[in-house]
Amino acid sequence: MQRYYSRIYWHFTGSPTGSFTGLLTPDELLQKSQPKSDDESVALVESIIESQILKATGEDQVGSYKTNAFCCTTDIPFKDLLNHSVYYGRAAIGFKANVIHDLFIPVLYLSAEHSERDQYLNGDHPINDFIKLTDFQPKKGHTFYREREWRHIGDFRFKKEDIAAIVVPDHFLKSIRGVLDYHHYPEDISVLSWRLIEEA
Repeated sequence: MQRYYSRIYWHFTGSPTGSFTGLLTPDELLQKSQPKSDDESVALVESIIESQILKATGEDQVGSYKTNAFCCTTDIPFKDLLNHSVYYGRAAIGFKANVIHDLFIPVLYLSAEHSERDQYLNGDHPINDFIKLTDFQPKKGHTFYREREWRHIGDFRFKKEDIAAIVVPDHFLKSIRGVLDYHHYPEDISVLSWRLIEEA
């Protein structure tokens, strides 16, 4: 069976800082800023583990509409995480699919050049919070469409058993496992080395 989706939905913690509303490709992110360092990214993973909250820090501009603050995950197979680290760092938390399906909504990608774009984006309809404008034909195919984003408006307060896996650079494995143990997370959460993704 073709496997083009994931049963784990990943939240990267290394997104560049700053406001990047209105960008049409992830390559444009790198023209304005760089992903957070490994130390910063892993510190955010630990903060999320401790608080059990995925904070709504994302915003976007969709035509004249400014979205409500959201948090997000990405529906991409494990083998493709490497391609996204260029933009979003090398640390991520993986949530179980059923939790995301029940509480998040998949993003509707719309071409920035769509002939009827303004008609679709007219007004303050709630669906506008889940529309992402993108360029479907950039060089190397680095379009936001590849990210298969799912959004949750507002903070996402999750249960400990909602986490399936965590991936971090090698030298953070012990500290992440220690944080999970300290906060009494289930022992079956996989803590994976980023090197495994690079060499898989």
